[in-house]
Amino acid sequence: MTIKNPTGITLLLHTILIKPEKVEDTDAVIRQAKAAGLVVQLDKREEKAVEYGTVVQVGPTAFKDYGRAPDILKEGDYVTYAKYAGKEIKYRGETYLILNDQDVIATLEKESIANE
Repeated sequence: MTIKNPTGITLLLHTILIKPEKVEDTDAVIRQAKAAGLVVQLDKREEKAVEYGTVVQVGPTAFKDYGRAPDILKEGDYVTYAKYAGKEIKYRGETYLILNDQDVIATLEKESIANE
């Protein structure tokens, strides 16, 4: 069984589609520098160090190998995941990350991250 969503991406097996945060949205120092009017240039390594994102889609067998139902994670959940995990794809002008279910560490309240 496969599940489709409006992105046009169909996940297979125990994968999770994430819309990653931009590093400047999650790093307090970068946010402060930009607020002060500084231009911040990031290299690819720094961009890939982002560890937060929003769940777009959960694959049909995610978490089943661990005795859990896929519905423990749902569209719109804000999560943290293993640094440098997954496969980045660019599709229809958007950047996504496809992770294995085991790379998602926890769900978070987005407001708590934004205030750090």
